[in-house]
Amino acid sequence: MSQRDKLIEKIKNAKTADFNDIDLLLRQLGFKSRNKGTSHYTYTNAPYVIGIVKHGQQVKRVYLENVKDLLERMGL
Repeated sequence: MSQRDKLIEKIKNAKTADFNDIDLLLRQLGFKSRNKGTSHYTYTNAPYVIGIVKHGQQVKRVYLENVKDLLERMGL
């Protein structure tokens, strides 16, 4: 099992997640990050777009659920 696969499983089974883990995974999946100096990050990889708000080092549960839904839509 690759490091990326382990990270996917970690995030899919998580109740809370670290922003750095999600950022790393999305970048490994080919997403480009856009941030204008705020806590709001937008990741794009056509046709997928996802927004995440960084709150300290943890990501709020709603954004974690959005990432889980995205992984499911991508078939991962």
